[in-house]
Amino acid sequence: MTPLRKLGSAALLAAIASCSGTTGGALVTLPFKSGGAQVSSTFTTATGWTVTLQTALIALGPFYFTISPPSQALATSGVVIIQATEQVVVDALNPNLQNVPGGADGETGTSIAAVIGLNPPDSTQSPSLQALLGTNVGLVAGTATKGGTTVQFSGPIAINPNLASAAVPLAYLEQVSGALADLTFLASPQVLELRVDPTSWFDAVDFSLLLRGSPSNGVYTWDVSDCSGQSFAQTAQCEFLDTLLQGVQSETGVYLFQLAIP
Repeated sequence: MTPLRKLGSAALLAAIASCSGTTGGALVTLPFKSGGAQVSSTFTTATGWTVTLQTALIALGPFYFTISPPSQALATSGVVIIQATEQVVVDALNPNLQNVPGGADGETGTSIAAVIGLNPPDSTQSPSLQALLGTNVGLVAGTATKGGTTVQFSGPIAINPNLASAAVPLAYLEQVSGALADLTFLASPQVLELRVDPTSWFDAVDFSLLLRGSPSNGVYTWDVSDCSGQSFAQTAQCEFLDTLLQGVQSETGVYLFQLAIP
C-alpha cells in the first residue's frame, strides 16, 4: 500500500486495485459527516478546573484510516485502506453533523487507527474562517474556575515548531497520529461519522499558567510566537499551549468515529 499523504483519491483507488500488498477488499465510497460530541460545554477537568467553553473550533483533514499506524520517525508511513482528502473545520460545540466535502473512499476491511491532519484552514474554507483561524489549526475561548480563581481565556490551537526534532519531525507534529478507529468498512452502504469531544483537550491544562501574563480587557491569551521568547510569562504561555495541543492530539476520547447505516 502507498504511504500516507502520497496519493489523491483517484490514485489511491487505482493503487488499491493494482497493489498486491493490500487486503484485497472491494472498492468503496461512502459519505463522511462530522460534528461535535453531545457533551456539556461546562465540565470539570482532571486538574480540578471547571471550564465553560464558548468557542471550540478545529481544522481537521485529510483523514487516513489505517490497518497499521504511522511510526514517529516517519510520519508518512502506515497502511491506508480508507481516506478522506478534504479538510473540514469542526465546531466541536455543535452536535449537528455536517457533510465532509468529498466523502471517503478506499477498500473494504478493518482499520485500527486514523491519522488526522492538523493544518491551518485551506482555500476550501470560507474567507471568514480563514480570517478567524489565520495560520492556526483551531481556536478556543471560555472561562475556567478553580477555588477562588477565575480565568477568562481566548486563544489559538497551534503547532509549536520548536518541538520538532530529528526523532519527531514537524510532519508528525502536524497531525493526530493514531486516533482510535476500530471500524469495519463493508461493501454495503455505510456512512462514516466523526464526533469531536473538546472536553478532553483540557485534561492536563493548568489555566493558572496564563495568570503570569497580562490580560487584554480581562481576557488571557497566548500565541505560538510565545514559544520563542525567554521571559517567565512567555515560557508559561508556551507550556499552556503545548499542553492544550497534547490534548488535541489525544488518540482516545477526542475523535469518536463510527459507521452508521444510511
